Amino acid sequence: FDGRCVLVCPPFAEEMNKSRKMLAELSLLLSERGVAVVIPDLFGTGDSEGDFADAGWERWLADLQATEQWIKGRGWRVESLLGIRLGCMLAAQYVGDRPQSVVRTVFWQPVVDGARALEQFLRLRVAASLMGDTKETVADLKARFAADEVVEVAGYGLSPQLARDLEALKLVNLASPNLGDLHWFEVLRSADAPLPVPVAKAFEQLKPKMKVLDRRVIGEPFWATTEITCLPAFLAETATDKRSKLIDRPHGIVLVTGPTGSGKSTTLYASLNKIVSDEIHCAV
Repeated sequence: FDGRCVLVCPPFAEEMNKSRKMLAELSLLLSERGVAVVIPDLFGTGDSEGDFADAGWERWLADLQATEQWIKGRGWRVESLLGIRLGCMLAAQYVGDRPQSVVRTVFWQPVVDGARALEQFLRLRVAASLMGDTKETVADLKARFAADEVVEVAGYGLSPQLARDLEALKLVNLASPNLGDLHWFEVLRSADAPLPVPVAKAFEQLKPKMKVLDRRVIGEPFWATTEITCLPAFLAETATDKRSKLIDRPHGIVLVTGPTGSGKSTTLYASLNKIVSDEIHCAV
């Protein structure tokens, strides 16, 4: 590896298991380019210690910080972040609290509203209750949170604190120029399918304050399919660094434009850092 590293901010609950194949394939693609990929199992998930019912948003942020310290101990640097679904909000808050920005961040099908995501998750239990004797509603489950009860949904114990944390999250409030160039990927069923309304609104709110690149790929929703799904075109688009292709050209002019705080200086610095070598010297 050449020292560059991608830190992955994983998705929520069962969506992580559905995404592991995609992440493994992406790691192989990036390793061929000399880029390391680190995929942490946050507290209470995967092979990590603790129970999901004891997990919390602040603990997961602390886990990302500990993971980055481990990465630095290997002599690598976190140049990029990859957020998947709810992990996009985790990435946005983590890098927003970080003293330095990253060069780029990739969002895979980001969740833009934590409260809506929580309701969708709770509906899994509501749907399961329809098959039994006790019918439940989302309101019933939220009442249990208010009574300080842990609610089990699809095998995951959800604590009242984590439920409150999720309800308060909105991606547009967390995203900042510290994300660097933001590559926002959306999986669509067809080429003429419109973006979901909440996503389109989030784009419009974020574009004035940071660089957001709209990337769309046709395919299946890999995070939610019954069978494990892999989207090769999606992975290829993610692994392709179009800026590097420009830098590698033998001659030409590159114009970097954007509003204040959009990452122009960071982009230029990262580009020069890629060019510089024992034979090529750059000064700013």
